[in-house]
Amino acid sequence: MKINLARLEHAELLSKFLSRVHGPSFPHQDLFSADNVAERMRNHELAVVIASHEKTLLGCGLGFLRPWNDSLEIGPVTVGNISEKAKVKKALFQAVRRYGIKEYGLVYYLAGTKKEFRRGKKLGASCWGYRPAAGSRDIDDSKLIMGFFKSDADTRRVEPPLNAITRTPFATRIIEGFTDSEKGIPHPKNYPVGCPQGTGAPMISGRVWPTYHSQGNFINIENAAGSYPVEIIREFKKKVEKKGVHDLRLTLPINQEDAFFELLDSNFRAVAYLPGWFLRGAHRFDCVKLVCGAPSIPRRPQTFMEKAVARTDMELTVD
Repeated sequence: MKINLARLEHAELLSKFLSRVHGPSFPHQDLFSADNVAERMRNHELAVVIASHEKTLLGCGLGFLRPWNDSLEIGPVTVGNISEKAKVKKALFQAVRRYGIKEYGLVYYLAGTKKEFRRGKKLGASCWGYRPAAGSRDIDDSKLIMGFFKSDADTRRVEPPLNAITRTPFATRIIEGFTDSEKGIPHPKNYPVGCPQGTGAPMISGRVWPTYHSQGNFINIENAAGSYPVEIIREFKKKVEKKGVHDLRLTLPINQEDAFFELLDSNFRAVAYLPGWFLRGAHRFDCVKLVCGAPSIPRRPQTFMEKAVARTDMELTVD
């Protein structure tokens, strides 16, 4: 079995393979098109690792690239109907992970089951929190964010400040896992931070809406202009809630302690602590992910995901 990084000329082969193996429930239907596969590879949004034997494609592993913060999300691993399916799947997953660590230094995947969680733990991943499913009111639809971070990469992680956020048990455990960080680098003054793919619009009050990305019943706020961004976020929240959108998400650099508490008072919930998430120049800064409209957590968790989310929520709670 050979494992290689796919090239543009593999786009048609990959699209046909994915469409043949998967049905309408596959979350990345656009990759059934060779043109879409090629375009996303060309735009550095997609990396694909392929496993083959004697010119026969056995399977492929998808890596979704995030150029704005030089990270890679390990996506689905697809293997055809072969006898050593589990072996090939494991090899592809590890190949995508190694590629991401080498090229970007920050790699993560989303685990929806105890088996997927344990697979990452065996490879050295740590749980950075969870991602509620967009538009779902069921906490079991959430996914755990399992991350790998290379602290000695070219883009250095900056030592986080000691504050209420970083003193939470959840953040402390992650921070203590890194022994190499750069001191004395000023943290970002602006917030939130995120992939700059949305647009803003004038407000009635004369200020500007935050830059955001909207997908269905889900909005990711990427930044908020002005001297007091929290006020703009609150006004924006009221506006979109009147239109029936209740799922809002944003990412704060962890030095923004005051904004963190004000957003908690506006019904946002901390769901993840992300080491080195925000990239600025040659430096990476830790961030905390907040969600407004996340599903409620059962008082007596029963399932694996309910228990994992409840523990994350408890350990990310600021006293």
